[in-house]
Amino acid sequence: MKIAKTICIIIFFLFLLNIYHNLMAFRTGIVGLTKKNGNTTGCVCHGFKPFDSVSVILSGPETVNARDTAIYTLSIANGPAIAGGCDISTSLGNVYPSALDTILRRAESFPGSGFELTHKEPKLFTGDTLKFLFKYVAPDTSVLVIDTLFANGNSVNLDTTSENDHWNYARNFTITVTPVTGIVNNSLQSKSFELSQNYPNPFNPETKINFSIRNSSNISFLIFDASGKEIAKLVNNKFYNPGNYSISFNAEQFNISSGVYFYKLAQPGYSLTKSMLFIK
Repeated sequence: MKIAKTICIIIFFLFLLNIYHNLMAFRTGIVGLTKKNGNTTGCVCHGFKPFDSVSVILSGPETVNARDTAIYTLSIANGPAIAGGCDISTSLGNVYPSALDTILRRAESFPGSGFELTHKEPKLFTGDTLKFLFKYVAPDTSVLVIDTLFANGNSVNLDTTSENDHWNYARNFTITVTPVTGIVNNSLQSKSFELSQNYPNPFNPETKINFSIRNSSNISFLIFDASGKEIAKLVNNKFYNPGNYSISFNAEQFNISSGVYFYKLAQPGYSLTKSMLFIK
């Protein structure tokens, strides 16, 4: 009986070692290992315990409008600092690879678990800090909600083993998701003028906004911050004939910080408002 029990234990540990070996060799990243849902498994590919010496930091806008897209950064520093990888997840919104960082991919740990981001291959450090840039899309909500980004990051020496590789969790990053208020878009207004989404969005430092006027009218074009404070008046009650128009907004001219802003096209009795994201 003891011999059989011992054999079972040995087989079990060989099984674990085989899994661990396969995880170590899995260079295209792994998901499902952040602190989302209270998970504490961590980055098992590079050891079972996090290293406080490795700095892993999430950064980006703390407030995002519902359904809006924002760019966030995961920074990794210290450790072997030859290359690194990551796992990024969110509790309510969605995360996507950005054109600014093509080394990230979107994956599920198992069908229905929710998509997260990880690396396609180890990304090389270019200095003391390694950065991953990604897109966050806020959930659609009619009330104010708090979303959370979760992440871990590793710093490795690329010697094909997990020996001397380090990793750590990022501190959970909370995002206040605000419902869009004051946006009026009824049939009367759509017959009067149309307002397009700014491009590019996010932008730095300049973005362009297109709009169409269907009936001759005096027009105002205003920029507000997330608190409702007026930042700029790009057009002040100016007469426009019917047609298609474009207006540019340069954030550098107004010395504003990164964040969500609103632009408003107004004529007597009607207005349309949309949000945009400025990232320095």
